[in-house]
Amino acid sequence: MQFKAFILFLVPLFINESDDSKWYLKFLEAMYADPGVRFNAVIDQKQYDLDSKILAYVEVVNSKNLLIEIDNETIVLKGDTIQTYNKRTSQLVIDRLIDGDIGIFSLLSGNLNNVDIIRSVLSKNTVKIIFSLPFLEYNGFVEILKTGEPKRMKLSFSDNQYVDIAIGEFRTGGLSKFNNFKPSPKETINLYE
Repeated sequence: MQFKAFILFLVPLFINESDDSKWYLKFLEAMYADPGVRFNAVIDQKQYDLDSKILAYVEVVNSKNLLIEIDNETIVLKGDTIQTYNKRTSQLVIDRLIDGDIGIFSLLSGNLNNVDIIRSVLSKNTVKIIFSLPFLEYNGFVEILKTGEPKRMKLSFSDNQYVDIAIGEFRTGGLSKFNNFKPSPKETINLYE
């Protein structure tokens, strides 16, 4: 009888270890750690005729506020407003995030609404969370350390159209660029209106 009780005690341990939503929640906890996170990213993007690979520095305050800094541009998302500042031309473009749009901002902020977790694949040090967005017919994955720290994210829109992000130097706190983003542009183009 004690042996059966011991086995019944062990079963929840194994079930919890492979619980798909548990790993996704762990990922979200890491992404939304107070007072925010910062990391370097290699963003490989292929959509239609666009094929690019860029290095970026990212600060995520929360699911609605983030900064992406690449060579000559700083992109800031505050709520549904996107500000893109071109450092070379001193031009600021203000635009609105399209409601329901899923793409690079969704991946980098961890803001994947209505995601269906297909399964989680556990390896020695990482967990690959495979998901789909059935209403858009998108699929992808988030690969995390078992602590929740993201290592790679990929979102596929269709055959050979994707955003693939490799993440390095993931740190909590130390956000300095998001709050200090106050450009002095020579020209402002407001597409928001």
